[in-house]
Amino acid sequence: MNWRLFGWLAALFGGAIVAIWLVASVIGMVIGALGFLIKFALVAAVIGGLVFLGYKGYKAVGGGKRPEIRR
Repeated sequence: MNWRLFGWLAALFGGAIVAIWLVASVIGMVIGALGFLIKFALVAAVIGGLVFLGYKGYKAVGGGKRPEIRR
């Protein structure tokens, strides 16, 4: 058996495993970041909706109404 060839094949196989592991790690981080962005967008939408409804309710009961000064 050619041990030098066996060493090269082992090194290539090990490099392939490391490359696959790195790609899988990067894909996992990207999916995790997308999940975080989706959660952040949902929280922002809920908070924005509550603020919007609160403002509309405030205006509906006459909040912020300033009487006009007529000359």
